[in-house]
Amino acid sequence: MKSFSQLLANSSGILCHLSYHSQTLKQVEKLFHDSLPFPLNRHCHIANLREQTLVVNTDSSLWATRLRYITPELKQRWRQNGLMPIINQVIVQVRPPV
Repeated sequence: MKSFSQLLANSSGILCHLSYHSQTLKQVEKLFHDSLPFPLNRHCHIANLREQTLVVNTDSSLWATRLRYITPELKQRWRQNGLMPIINQVIVQVRPPV
């Protein structure tokens, strides 16, 4: 049986892919929060990044509406600064905290 570190070391393995995806999400989350105005940045969280689609969870429909309203401006800003991956679509979901 292989150890956890051996499984992660296999660059073609699923654990390595999941680890890389997790690190990417952390980086995107920070850039995303830095680009949002206060207090919106406290109510939105990255759920996933699939291909060129960013999935964002919000606390309530109020924050989801505000985020949807500024999404075109955000996408333009992200393209200009080049720090974020290319994002063509932002899916906003309401997921109240548990």
